[in-house]
Amino acid sequence: MDHYIGPIAAEVVGSLIPNQRIDRIESLLKILEAKIEEKDRSKIIQNIYTPESIDLLEDGFIQASRALSEERKEYIASLLKNSLTDDQLKHIEYKKLLSILGELNDLELLLLKAQSIYSGHPEYAEFWGKHENVLTPPRAHLGSAREDVDKHVIYQTYKTHLVNLGLLRIRYKKPKRGELPEFDEKTGMVKAQGYDTTPLGRLLLRSVDMSAGNES
Repeated sequence: MDHYIGPIAAEVVGSLIPNQRIDRIESLLKILEAKIEEKDRSKIIQNIYTPESIDLLEDGFIQASRALSEERKEYIASLLKNSLTDDQLKHIEYKKLLSILGELNDLELLLLKAQSIYSGHPEYAEFWGKHENVLTPPRAHLGSAREDVDKHVIYQTYKTHLVNLGLLRIRYKKPKRGELPEFDEKTGMVKAQGYDTTPLGRLLLRSVDMSAGNES
């Protein structure tokens, strides 16, 4: 057997990945600069050289070096921009938000956004029209193909992850007086009626400019 995997891997690790990471960071900086409004430039110049801002930028660069999508770099740039212009939240709070952002994939962020807008909201139709293919849960039932079951199982983990991070809260139907709550046959737990975005979830969306009224 020809040993061709090793040389390819060495080339990727030794050359391709570092160059790509530098390119991603440069791309992040361009996006960040484009997001800064003229009225905020003096504030950013004043804040950007503080140890706290440098620490946050370093964390942002690390995340950007691993970013596989333009959307991800947009999210990181928005959070960094807001951290440099926000007078309310402190460095440690933005550092936590950036850490949470790093734990989420792009689909989980879209799911969080989807839970934050109701059907009558002006953004609803446009948002779902743009992202419906990825936000629609895969269907699976008894007798479904293994591939469909696998996709369904993975999709379920996304909302579970959002709940575990405190970004979503499970909403249960309140039983009528004298009635027992409805249980889910699959899990044996009280049946969930849906999900609500928590204050932390809404804060994260605001920090990356994904709250209602922002581009999504």
